[in-house]
Amino acid sequence: MVLCWCLLFDFNQRKGIPVHHKRLFWQIYPSQLLITLAALLAFTWYGTSSIRSFQLSETAAGLEARAHLVAGPVLGYLGREDMTGLQTFFREAGKKATTRLTVIAPDGKVLADSDEDPARMENHNDRPEIMAVLAGRMIPSLRFSQTMQENMMYVAIPLEEQGNRRGVLRSAVAVTAMDQALAVIYQNIIWGSLVAALLAALVAGLSARRISKPLEQMKLGAERFARGNFVGKMQEEGAEELVTLARALNEMATRLDGRLQTIVSQHSQLQAVFSSMVEGVITVDTEERVLDVNQSGAQLLKVDPEKIRGKSLLLAIRNTRLQHFVKDALASAVPMEGEFSSRTGTDGREKYFYAHGARLQDSQGHITGALIVISDVTRLRRLESMRRDFVANVSHELKTPITSIEGFAETLLDGALGEPESARSFVEIISRQASRLHAIVEDLLALSRVEQEARREEMVLQELPVAKVLQAAIQACSPGAEEDNMTITLDCVEAITARINPTLLEQAVVNLLDNAVKYSGRGSAIRVEAEKQQDEILIRISDNGVGIGPQDISRIFERFYRVDKARSAKLGGTGLGLSIVKHIVQAHHGQITVESSPGKGSIFTIHLPARVERGLSSRPI
Repeated sequence: MVLCWCLLFDFNQRKGIPVHHKRLFWQIYPSQLLITLAALLAFTWYGTSSIRSFQLSETAAGLEARAHLVAGPVLGYLGREDMTGLQTFFREAGKKATTRLTVIAPDGKVLADSDEDPARMENHNDRPEIMAVLAGRMIPSLRFSQTMQENMMYVAIPLEEQGNRRGVLRSAVAVTAMDQALAVIYQNIIWGSLVAALLAALVAGLSARRISKPLEQMKLGAERFARGNFVGKMQEEGAEELVTLARALNEMATRLDGRLQTIVSQHSQLQAVFSSMVEGVITVDTEERVLDVNQSGAQLLKVDPEKIRGKSLLLAIRNTRLQHFVKDALASAVPMEGEFSSRTGTDGREKYFYAHGARLQDSQGHITGALIVISDVTRLRRLESMRRDFVANVSHELKTPITSIEGFAETLLDGALGEPESARSFVEIISRQASRLHAIVEDLLALSRVEQEARREEMVLQELPVAKVLQAAIQACSPGAEEDNMTITLDCVEAITARINPTLLEQAVVNLLDNAVKYSGRGSAIRVEAEKQQDEILIRISDNGVGIGPQDISRIFERFYRVDKARSAKLGGTGLGLSIVKHIVQAHHGQITVESSPGKGSIFTIHLPARVERGLSSRPI
């Protein structure tokens, strides 16, 4: 910051701007606090180190003097080899001098000690002070004593008599008290240094605050400009450098205000168009990183716009075909079109998308990225697939009886008419196939009629009892059930009514009962139930037949779809019964559901609304 103000001052001088205000350079002395703190730290470190060194030196000198005082008597005891007397002498002398005294033989063996039993002490040849004396030097040693379990200072002197070394005399004293005293001194020094540091920081802070206050005001003003608020202007007061800077910022804010207003207006228009588009829109840069994606695109691709912005397309959207399409769109000079698929739905079904891509360029013609527009064509593709399947199924269903009729007719024309028994058999087959063909055509016409009436809302619904319709349907299917010794039971109270078309609803229940009879074994029980709930009326047809696998349940209401094609053909079904049921129920503004598993039977449930508002359109078919 100091460097910045210096540069501004020099700039004003070079430009000839008169300087009437006090210079900021002479008001800022940040180095003072640093120097003060450094001096305090150096003083603290040097003072504590000097005090400790002095105390250790004085303690070592005292230990050496005590050792020399008892050296004479020790040599006398050693000369007489009176170890017992030496031990007694050490205990009395050590207690009076508050000093631990130890005599060590030249081989390191402890001969006497004022505090411990020498026989229990280990060899001392490896002690630093002993090694130093044996080497001809005297070096004090400060360490933790395993014997005394506290920090001790040791000083050793040689024991010589007439040039012969008789051993080593060591004196030691605990330094715990000294450390405690030094700790108090250190604490006082540190507290004094902290007080001085706080005073220095306070003085430097007051000085810096006086200088930084106008800078803080300018900072707040700059932040206000950055947020787009250009109403208030900065005050042009204080030092010359601050006045010049405030004047420049005010001028910049005025220009930015005009430009931002234009940019915001244009951005709002583009964002409104971008967000309201039904198609998904993705923009990427030249590195294939996602710049933006609208809400429709996020919903189509099942992604979070906030999480994928700025990420590589390879990580953001895991679809290989879309990644290749974006790469090709960036490389192509002309717009591209293509399709890709993805399993983004919760049901695991594949969805199909149509994509249109074009490169983006800036005003200078440089490529800045690509724009990808995505449309969901899943419904269109599925309708096309259903149409193809329907045409193929109709062709197959019609071709079978037509081929059979044609083949047996040609057989009759080729001479089978002369054989009465064969001719009668062939004619019966032709009659059955013609009846099958007639049934298929009738079902197709019925299905078309229901669809058209529901779409045009021409179906007449009346508030009628449901029980009568169910009884009529059961009566129509009873002969076929009785042939296989089956029973059909009804559980429905007379009070249940609904807005229905009785003829069509009866046909739907008959189709469901007919399937139950066909696909249940001899002696089976079929149950028809009706109940009224809070907002709907339920009609259930349950059996204990062969059941339906989970992979087929979602498709059994498609035209000509058969779970077991061989069994269905053998039983004479047209493949349109459940499709007719579905459209009749939808024409009643209801829906049909299935619960089934192989070998455990099926439960078909018709859901009819308890009340149907007039003018309510049918559900999509």
